[in-house]
Amino acid sequence: MTMFSLSSISKRLFSHKLHSIYLTGFLLLSIGGYLPSAYSYALFSSYGIDRATIELFFVYCFVASLFVGTFVASLADRFGRRLACLSCSFFYGLYHVACHFPSKQSLIIGHIFRGIGDALYATAFEAWLMQEHKQRNLNDQHLEYTLNNANIYLNIATIGTGFLAQLLAKSYGYIAPFTVGVGFFMITFIFIVCHWSENYGREKSHMHASFISAMKILRADTRILLCGLCNALFSASSYIWLIEWAPTLEAATNLTISKPLPLGYIYSGYLSSRLFGACMSGPLLKRFRPQMLLSILYLIAALALSIPIIMPDEQIIVLFGFVVFQICIGTFWPAIALLRSEYIPNELRSTLMNYLRVPQLLLMLIVLLGHFSLSTVFTLCVSMLFVAMFIMLLLRKL
Repeated sequence: MTMFSLSSISKRLFSHKLHSIYLTGFLLLSIGGYLPSAYSYALFSSYGIDRATIELFFVYCFVASLFVGTFVASLADRFGRRLACLSCSFFYGLYHVACHFPSKQSLIIGHIFRGIGDALYATAFEAWLMQEHKQRNLNDQHLEYTLNNANIYLNIATIGTGFLAQLLAKSYGYIAPFTVGVGFFMITFIFIVCHWSENYGREKSHMHASFISAMKILRADTRILLCGLCNALFSASSYIWLIEWAPTLEAATNLTISKPLPLGYIYSGYLSSRLFGACMSGPLLKRFRPQMLLSILYLIAALALSIPIIMPDEQIIVLFGFVVFQICIGTFWPAIALLRSEYIPNELRSTLMNYLRVPQLLLMLIVLLGHFSLSTVFTLCVSMLFVAMFIMLLLRKL
């Protein structure tokens, strides 16, 4: 057996191992995070908190993510991506614990912790995976395979979390999904400590040098900035939807499903739709370049979110629009991850990705601080998606 074949076998074995340990750690943490998603609004409402105040909690979350989280997550390039993933699990756990206390002060503090966790979740896991691939000189096909599977398995797992959340909430109250989520974060923390190796971007560089280098790269390559803006616009609209979908359905009085709404089952339906979109991403990315596919997705997503503007009282029709939007989200994430892998240099990936989250967070803050009507909120989301489509069409020509 030649040295070449031995090397190929070694790489193949490591690829399978990396695929398994990354998906396990990523999915365990994601399940813990998604578990209470369907009942966040219901829990806070049960504490006697109105919609405007609940939106204010998310403002604190996004501000923390923008200022504290962006800074903390950017340190991952120097101090370690595994450490950043562990910190993500820790901060999410603190958020879930804080939600057990029905005071506004506790919930504000909890959402600050969540904001820091969100910044780490959005960048550290992908950066860790990319660096492992680079260090082992693995091929891009395996990276695409891992990213696609992460998205598909995440959607499969989170469909189950919707049903589990429904059963937990029905049996033990709205707080139960938060309690079980803490257990998932503890398991995630232990698993990553035991099975993940540490990796870095620019370990020896000073913190301010990494920030300055990232800014220079953004100024030098317009494609990175445009890619980041498209990501920010879509992500902002999807996060705003996540906050507003439940009150939007509850406000619709015609063609109703049932009262009270089975939020856990509906959320599982959304995630099933997202899984369908994720399964479509592989074949579609083989046929279309990411730039073309994303342009189409932005258009379809904009049309889907137009339904609660045009027919806000038709509950089933609004729900249909939300399902279509979830299909778009499922296809979006593998496509945008592949596009980022083309443009963003790996040694400063965490820092750059956190810079590129700033527009997303600012957009969400503007919408939530405005306390707009639901119709206006979705009009703004649709506008963001159309802008993203035009930017992506411009990016195709560069």
